[in-house]
Order: sequence, then C-alpha cells, then structure tokens
Amino acid sequence: MADPGDLAGRIPAPGGARPPWRELEGLRPLTLRECRRLVVVAPHPRDEIRAAGGLLRRLAARHAEVDVLALTDGPGRTCTPPEGLAVPRERERPLGDLVVRPDDLADPDTLASVLARLEGAEEPEEEAPGAVDHEEAELAAAYEALGVVEVRRHRLGLPDAGLSGCEADVVAALSEIVGFADDPHGLCVLAPWSGDGDDDHEAAGRAAETVCAAYRVRLVRWLDQAWSWAGPESAEVPWRRARQLALSETVQARKLAASAAFGGRPGRDRELPDGSAPGPREVFLV
Repeated sequence: MADPGDLAGRIPAPGGARPPWRELEGLRPLTLRECRRLVVVAPHPRDEIRAAGGLLRRLAARHAEVDVLALTDGPGRTCTPPEGLAVPRERERPLGDLVVRPDDLADPDTLASVLARLEGAEEPEEEAPGAVDHEEAELAAAYEALGVVEVRRHRLGLPDAGLSGCEADVVAALSEIVGFADDPHGLCVLAPWSGDGDDDHEAAGRAAETVCAAYRVRLVRWLDQAWSWAGPESAEVPWRRARQLALSETVQARKLAASAAFGGRPGRDRELPDGSAPGPREVFLV
C-alpha cells in the first residue's frame, strides 16, 4: 500500500507551473495526543501565529501549557515587511560621531544645519516605568483572538536578521526551559524547519534540533518562507515526514483576527486562504 504521506511521483507539474495545493490533502493528519506542554521557538513576533495558530489553539483547548521563546522583538530584514509597514532606515551617522565646533555656532546657517542633524540623531525617549509595552499588548490581543487564554512568553531580544550568529544563545535559552521540564515525556517543541529558506528561521530550527536531540524531546517543525519557493513536488522538502492539521472556517477566521490585532497589519497572513500558502491547513514536519 502506498504511503499517503509520500507525494513523490503523484503530482504533475506541466511547464514548471506550481501544482494545486489541494494535493496536500493526501498528507497524514498531525496527532499530538500526549503533548501536555508546548514550547514554541519564535524567531519574530507572530511567526508562530501565522504558521501554527491552529495547532496552538487545538493544544490550548486540550489544556496543554504553552511557552513561547521569542528570539527577537521585530520582523527580520530577511522577511517580507508587513503590508503598509516601512522598514526604518539606519542612520547614516550615529549621535556619537556628530562633531560640533565653536565656529559652527556663530554662523546662523551652519547652526541651523547642526540643530537639524541633532534632532535627526536624537535618541528615542525611554518609556516611563509602568508604561504599556505595545508589542506585548498586541501579542496578548492576538492570542486572545486566537482563543489561547494563557501563554508564558520568554523574550531574548536578539538582533533581527542576526540569529545565525546567536545560535548558542538560543540553544542555552531553550535548554533552560526544556532541561528543567517536570514532565519531559509530555513536552513538545515547535520551531521553524531548518531548511525554510530564511536565515533567522533556519538558525532557530537548527538550535531546536540540537536541544531536542540532547534531551530526547519531540520536535515539530513548521514551514513558512518555504511556501514562497517550494511546492508539493519539491525534492528539497522531506514530504514523507509531513503532516497536516486541517483548519475549520472558524479557526481560519480566528487566525485572521489574530493577525489584525497587530495594528491592522495583516501582511502575509492574507495569503493563507488563497493558494499561495497551503490553503485551509497547517503543514508540519515531524
């Protein structure tokens, strides 16, 4: 009997055209019945909601504990910027390099130029104690829209588009969570696939593989950037290990509502239902 998870040789690709994503309906379902605690490795905010929001909702409904290890505090430069969100430009000269001479202050035109440069290089004001963390507020609203009531978040604050140089930090942080788990047999780690095609995602995936191998913890990998370059016929993706989680219309609507909680910047989440991503399902590698 043919392996239903093996798509090789079953999907025609005439003229190099991308096959229809409905071919993924033949994947085996993902089952995590013994998972009582899920540790999510998220390279950027909302990565895990976009790629695995349905799975998070299902496990939370089963009363599984959810921990999110947030590696960076913003979208990486290797990722597509959310629609309508401009990527800030780096300053040409930092404040410390700005030199002001006494003669500059005597000439009105030069003084005006110096003041303009100072204003442009001005350090951002620190938030007052007790000020609202807007990112955390958006994430809390997103999880509430998703239907996940309680999430423990651990923030590392590593640099965007720089995780490949910080893998040791990710391994150490994830080891702190996984290594001291009270119930290692009921623990699962969810992380990006290490072949995803995004530098940050791949670094996070490699770190998760290292930790899960060391502690013999089950690892589930999601695909994200891979959907922009891979199809069900792609030999680079290990489709024999692929599993799917079918999403009801209600769960799809909740994922879109969770995306909208991020300041109305849905970005690539709009692609989820339309065929440029895996359609009404989430796909994982086990």
